[in-house]
Amino acid sequence: MIMILRELRSAWRRLLKRPGYAALSVGVLGVGLGIVLFVFGMISTLVLRPPPFPQAARLVSIGEPHDNDIVGMDSDQYLQLLGKLRSVDRMGAWSAVNLNLDGGSGATYYKGGELSAPMMQLLGVKPLLGRGLVAADDVADAARVILLSETIWRHVFNADPHIVGRSVRVNGQWNTVVGVLPASFGFPFAGTQVWLPLRLSVGEHRTIGTVVRLAPATPLSQARAELDSWAARLQRSLPSGERVRPLIVGPMMASFVPTTLIYWVWLMFGAGVLVLLLACINVANLQLVQTLQRRQELALRSALGSPRVRLMFGALAESLLLGAGALALAFPITYGGIRWIHATWDANNPREASFLHHGMDGWLVAFGVFAAVSSTLLAGGIPAWRASRTNLRDALSDGGKGSGGGFARVAKVMVVAEVALTVVLLVGAGTFVRAVGTLLAQPRVGAAHASHVLTAQVALPPLLYQKDAQRIQFFDTVIERLRRDPAVIDATVSDTVPSAVLGSHEYVSLPGQPQPSDGWSYAQMGIVDPQFLATYGVSLREGRFFDARDTADSPPVAVIDEKMAAAFWPHEDPLNRTLVLYPGTTSAQKLTVIGVVESLQLDSELERSSPGLLLPLRQSFGATPLHSVGLAVRTHANAATYTQRLAAVVHSVDPQAAVYEELSQARRMKISRLGLTVLTDVFSALGLVALLLAAAGLYGVLAFSVEQRTREIGIRRAIGASTGTIIMQVGRRLFWQLGIGLGIGFVLAWPWSNLLATPGLHTRAHDPEVFVSVLLLLLGVAALSALVPLLRALRVDPAVALRYE
Repeated sequence: MIMILRELRSAWRRLLKRPGYAALSVGVLGVGLGIVLFVFGMISTLVLRPPPFPQAARLVSIGEPHDNDIVGMDSDQYLQLLGKLRSVDRMGAWSAVNLNLDGGSGATYYKGGELSAPMMQLLGVKPLLGRGLVAADDVADAARVILLSETIWRHVFNADPHIVGRSVRVNGQWNTVVGVLPASFGFPFAGTQVWLPLRLSVGEHRTIGTVVRLAPATPLSQARAELDSWAARLQRSLPSGERVRPLIVGPMMASFVPTTLIYWVWLMFGAGVLVLLLACINVANLQLVQTLQRRQELALRSALGSPRVRLMFGALAESLLLGAGALALAFPITYGGIRWIHATWDANNPREASFLHHGMDGWLVAFGVFAAVSSTLLAGGIPAWRASRTNLRDALSDGGKGSGGGFARVAKVMVVAEVALTVVLLVGAGTFVRAVGTLLAQPRVGAAHASHVLTAQVALPPLLYQKDAQRIQFFDTVIERLRRDPAVIDATVSDTVPSAVLGSHEYVSLPGQPQPSDGWSYAQMGIVDPQFLATYGVSLREGRFFDARDTADSPPVAVIDEKMAAAFWPHEDPLNRTLVLYPGTTSAQKLTVIGVVESLQLDSELERSSPGLLLPLRQSFGATPLHSVGLAVRTHANAATYTQRLAAVVHSVDPQAAVYEELSQARRMKISRLGLTVLTDVFSALGLVALLLAAAGLYGVLAFSVEQRTREIGIRRAIGASTGTIIMQVGRRLFWQLGIGLGIGFVLAWPWSNLLATPGLHTRAHDPEVFVSVLLLLLGVAALSALVPLLRALRVDPAVALRYE
């Protein structure tokens, strides 16, 4: 122990004598550690940390599969499934809703949730006041009750201790407050503040989320087998041609965290580890230089009897102190990155599970200590090993002016590794930067300027608008008043915003078509009114668009886009043809095609492009009551200036209607691209850090080479060597290292590029422009890194050689 303390004190004194070297080493290693910890924090949040609910390991979700994720299931299937699975201990359901709550000073919009009574027991939430939801609340004709969040209770109702039993108006209906839930609870999504009972009835066909708790000691595979068996029995009971909607079972997080996001976060973690390796290589090179400068001291200590272990620990002690300083720097970097992610998500209003915790915790700190120790051993191991093998005779004969022998060879190998890793990281960054450029260069749907279209959601009180005619009259009046405004070009009501918000994905087919082996065709479907095309500037290619003829009493019609026309009727006229919506189900509906519009991208631009299908709003009200739809207003000026006017027009028709999420189409498109832009920012930061570290490494090895070869360079200058000869002599080894590193890097980047290739994100494998750009960039950085050392070599005075001799 005394030896350890002495070596640590000695290492501390050496670092104080070289503050520049110490600061540079701490900074380089700290940045590498901070990046790895930041990405590990995302993995911990999305993958490693279980949901904060009782018996979380036994909680799973049941729903329909969609791109390896679990999405909602049909409410009728849920009712049929209740009590049928022996492997399930308890089964609950939920749905996200939008609510207008009037606490006495006017209606205010809130995010809400509908929960079945078992759902509250699965989540283990205990009310601060009153009670939770019970089975009697789920009955259709039971008294209307509501749960409030602690935040609403304190700020809207001034923490009224008698709130339980008080009646409040929700969506125009009176509900009795039965409980207050703690502020820490926000299920299902962040910002949820109000909860109602989930009341389901047969034939309603709502889309709901389902969470179940497996019976004790029941593996997930048993639940999957039992669900498949139930689905097979149900299929046999259905009429010929009708199929059961497929259901799968998976971890609860699969319903809240997309698997594609997890995939990309793991790739980012791999890239972060490469950055940390680069940092370790840089610090190792710095320590090699310091060890080389101390080799006479180390050789003398070895000759006087110091054991090799003590010499190694003496070198490692310096690394341990640098690692401690790097860890102290890494934690603020990590915290800043986590706050940036949190702020980015909050500012762009994405729907995120309320129980995902973005922050520092014990697991992150423990991993940070582990990573710091590992990095320290990696960065200091080679210099320490070389320090323990210093030979007194070689050190004294070299006189401190040689090439450093083995030290220099190790440094060269590490520079090759550094260049190779930098190539891999720059290919990743270049791939995502290129993807963003490709995305932004895509022609957008419609001719309207995205910043001149204001969109908003409107929620109508269901009690006041029970009939389709009432809802249609409300929106007709709003649209009429908006279109009379001189600032407005046109306005529309729909459930979709092109390139940003999709109404729904639905299956379609031709009449009499058997189900293909790979499933029915998928379509992006939007429910729109007759002003949709004019508001967004979408072109009608042939036929007509919806008008006053398309009512609930008229034959069902549809307008398709050019992609669907080419898919179903290539080289034929699609007008007046028949299309089947929801094929293979009792809800199957035949539609007559009355028009074709330009190719649509109704979903986010990051999603797979599918054929587009539009249905008239007046015919869709009866099939699926749309109590919450979207308004879009195309203005002459920037849409943001019309926000208050839009709300005033809606409230002039009905003050109880809630207007919320007032965002321009451009802002909604930006939100829909959020995942790609965050990935691009992170990979770009990783690439930039890698480039700086590589430049520092190349500069360091060349500067070290010039310093060690000062005597040789001076002699060559004395005997008349030209400038070109000196540059070739000094730079030859560096460019050999650079060439080998580039070759290895591009070989490694080839499979890495395969992992990054995703059509949905517009990323390409083996993109030649990315590879060529990386090559040119690194050659340029190498040239700049070599500039100062080469100039120093050219300024060597020949008298230096004589003085050394």
